[in-house]
Amino acid sequence: MKRRTLDLHNAAEVIADIEHLRAVGYTKTKRWNLTQVCQHLDSTMTGGMDGFGFRLPWILRRTVVKWGFGYALKKRKLLSGTPTLPVLQPPASSDRDDNDVIDHCIATIRRAGEFNGSLKEYALLDGLSPDDWREFMWIHAAHHLSFLVPDEES
Repeated sequence: MKRRTLDLHNAAEVIADIEHLRAVGYTKTKRWNLTQVCQHLDSTMTGGMDGFGFRLPWILRRTVVKWGFGYALKKRKLLSGTPTLPVLQPPASSDRDDNDVIDHCIATIRRAGEFNGSLKEYALLDGLSPDDWREFMWIHAAHHLSFLVPDEES
């Protein structure tokens, strides 16, 4: 089964897709289920807003990550196969989704939609504005959610 083409532009669209997947069920085209995707999105967004407790080396922030970020914003997609930092990988999960985890993620997405704090110490990139960070979060969410195909489409 092929993944979906998905382009999400705000918190409401990300939440609507998560709620739709939860309501109708889905088929995974990769290894993460909805709970794991939500754990990853929650960790990524919370880390952006509250800090990750680390920063990538400056050479990576100013070269590879800067290029990848620019690509994502311009093309509105992430390159597939980019490895996830171990600290942001979700734990192994059962086949059943955890509604508490999904609800927590939705609350984090709502918070991210309103976030206008400082990103001066953002772990992955220098000089990032809250608007660009949010846009990247929606593109990032679309990337991971695209690997879950609603059962009505499969």
